This record gives sequence, structure tokens and C-alpha cells, in this order.
Amino acid sequence: MARVEAETYHIPVMLSECIDALRISDAGVYVDATLGGGGHTSAILEQLGSSGRLISFDADEVAIEHCSRRFADELSRGDHSRLRLVHANFSTMREHLMPGSVNGVLLDLGVSSYQFDHHVRGFSFRLQAPLDMRFSPEGETAADVLNTRSEEQLSTLFFTYGDEPQSRRLAKAIVQRRAIAAFRTTADLRDLVVQQIPPHHQAKTLARLFQALRIAVNDELERLRATLLDVITLLAPQGRIVVMSYHSGEDRIVKNVFRDHPELLKIITKKAVEASDDEQRVNPRSRSARLRVAERRTE
Repeated sequence: MARVEAETYHIPVMLSECIDALRISDAGVYVDATLGGGGHTSAILEQLGSSGRLISFDADEVAIEHCSRRFADELSRGDHSRLRLVHANFSTMREHLMPGSVNGVLLDLGVSSYQFDHHVRGFSFRLQAPLDMRFSPEGETAADVLNTRSEEQLSTLFFTYGDEPQSRRLAKAIVQRRAIAAFRTTADLRDLVVQQIPPHHQAKTLARLFQALRIAVNDELERLRATLLDVITLLAPQGRIVVMSYHSGEDRIVKNVFRDHPELLKIITKKAVEASDDEQRVNPRSRSARLRVAERRTE
């Protein structure tokens, strides 16, 4: 496996806001549900005491390998280590943790810079790669979606998951094109968009289509909803769930789950928190971020 350096992962968005929202105690148990390059995990460890525990999840083996090196000193402490890395999707959280045992869970739903810029699974339209987009090796690929879904299904997918205004036009063009040759690579989809969309709109259209396909391939929205419900059961009284989303569909699910369980959750953020103007200037990825926080009520 190729060595991945820390700079290939994105700068954590709203890092101080996320850590402050967790209200970390020395002896608490916390979950970084989206490990990535380890930025949030590192910040949580800085505030944990010797008896605290942090469990960090990632389905990407490259992230696990990278963070195994980054946190080698901490992990070398064996049973006394405060950190455990779990090579699994955050949707499996309840398989690894006891109900009522967790003081805080952080979910940063952004895709890492590594996956966009270096991954061989075709997350970026700027790189030539197979149209895969799976976070793990199982299930259908983005190429499968493009080559098998009906025109109506593709149009709905692009509009719902990508907010794409030209969803119908693009879905029709995809169905016509695949009758001649199947979609296999990022270049295949990029070429179609170039043929259908004016130059000054192409980059945004491609970004929306690739986002929609990634969400569909990984069933991200349904997985998020189910995970949020699991997290509620895992939280100890006054335990907090901190979620940072980057897409309107994600943010809507977080807002609705928090709102729909008033008997269990106290909403801390009355409206989504956005990155400061200064952070948005320095870190463009923060512009679409929305942070929401809720707390488990005391039973």
C-alpha cells in the first residue's frame, strides 16, 4: 500500500467548534466516526486524560494505515492506549460499543482530500480513474448506476442528491450514450458533460453529478439516518452528538432526526453553525459545512 502523507488529507473544518461542542472530559469515552487523516482524533486526544478512551472509525484501509503510523506511539501502549482504530464504516458503531456508554460522537461527513485527489476509485472528475466511488469493495459502482438505472431514476438521483438543475437533460443523454458504449471511467462521464453543458457551468455540473453518484453508491443518506438513531442509544446522559454535513440532504436528515426525538435529545444548536468568514477564505471546503449539535437528555 502506498504511503500517504498527512498533507494529502484536508484541514479539519470548524475544528475548534467541533471539539468545544463535544465538551471533552478527562475520563470520557468518545467516538470519531470519520477518522480520515486523524485531524479530529488528534485534537480529541489532546484533551483526553489518561483514563479517557477514543474509538475512531474509517472504512478506508488507507486512512487506517495512515493513522496507525500517525498515532503509533499512542497505539503502542496496548491495553493502556487511549485510542482504538476500527476499520469499519461508522454505520457499524453499535457493534463495537455498549448502549449508554459514550460521552460524545463526532461525525464529519465530508469526503477527504485524499479520496478526491489521490484515490483510484474515481471520486474526482479531474482524475482519470474507473467510475467506482465505493468506500468499500462491496456493492454496485458508479458505472453500474449509470449503465443500469432508467432515465427517470437517473434524473431523480441527480436532482435529489446533487441539486442538479439539468438533471433530466443529462439523464437522457446518459441513456442515449450508454446504448452505444457503456460508462467505465471518469473521463467517459466528463466527456458527456462537456458535450451537454456550456463551458462556464461544466465544473459545477460535474461536481454535482459526482456527488450524487457517490451518495447513491454508498447509500449515504439512509446510512446516516440509521447511524444517528444508533448514536442516540449509545450516548450516556448528557452525551453529545456533533455532526458536520456538506450537502443539503445530509443536513436535512440531521435536523429532522434531532427534531423528531425531543424526549431523548436536547438540541444545542438552534440553527446550523457555519464556518467563519476567515475560515472560509483560508479553507474553501468549509464554505458548504453545516454543524449541528444535540445532547442526550438525563433520564
